[in-house]
Amino acid sequence: MRVLVVGAGVIGAVYAARFAEAGHDVSLLARGARRSAFEADGVTVRAGGRTLHTHPRIVGAEDAGGAFDLTVVAVRTTQLDAILDLLRANDSPTVAFLQHLGPHADRVRRVLGSNRTVFAFPGVGGLVSADGSVEYVDVAAQPTTIDATAERAIVLRSAIASTGMRTAMEPDMPGWLATHEVFVACLGAGILNSGGDAPTLAANHARLLGVVQSVREGFVSLSSSGTTVTPKALRVLFSRMPRWFAAAYWRRALRGPVGTVAIAPHVRASRDDEFADLCSDVLARVGDPDRTPTLTPLLTPWAGDMS
Repeated sequence: MRVLVVGAGVIGAVYAARFAEAGHDVSLLARGARRSAFEADGVTVRAGGRTLHTHPRIVGAEDAGGAFDLTVVAVRTTQLDAILDLLRANDSPTVAFLQHLGPHADRVRRVLGSNRTVFAFPGVGGLVSADGSVEYVDVAAQPTTIDATAERAIVLRSAIASTGMRTAMEPDMPGWLATHEVFVACLGAGILNSGGDAPTLAANHARLLGVVQSVREGFVSLSSSGTTVTPKALRVLFSRMPRWFAAAYWRRALRGPVGTVAIAPHVRASRDDEFADLCSDVLARVGDPDRTPTLTPLLTPWAGDMS
């Protein structure tokens, strides 16, 4: 397949490298110093002691309008306006978005057409090292999750499956994304309240219990508004199990690669833009102070302008 990956951060670099390794004809859209580094040295990603070094074609915005079979968008939502303008000239029959779009999802469908738009969420997380390479972790509990109702979902699933990465087809993607947004916002705010350090949050039992309670309140509010909290494992962990059990589970995860490589670096890097918007979106959706007395004060200091 001819694949265009838009975005040269952690997610874009990992998926571009894995697509290239699988034998696809990959173009990676990058800009600035990142573009220069990739053009000179290729794309290097590392996970679980394995290093993958590939040389996808590095392109700029002027080359994004070609005849690609699949376009994968892996940028922050704060870059969405510029990306949508760019994608107006892209005639790819399948355009997949790997991020929380929140209230922007309808606009994306209107601009690109719902018949070729696929909403998904990555199954990896990581950080950019000082040498420009990417260290990442495959999140075992969260394969790349794809909207099963999308007309072109099978195209994305086949492409990702060809890389050896796991996928999950989700029949209720809006519910899945809303659930994930509440979970990530609360966990991320807890990490930021702990100096941006996941193990520090893990060591603070009271603060971690507050994060668990905040997620629980958010899930109850989602359910009350008619949103199905999914996947089931996340719903059971935060809504049915005792708070101490959920805290113990996440204490272990926060000390490991999921916390230190996949979650905390992204929260720190996006604190003032994408993460702030995420907190604002969650508060707008579930943040009734009377129903979310723990969640609301947890997220409010980190939320963006809600006016």
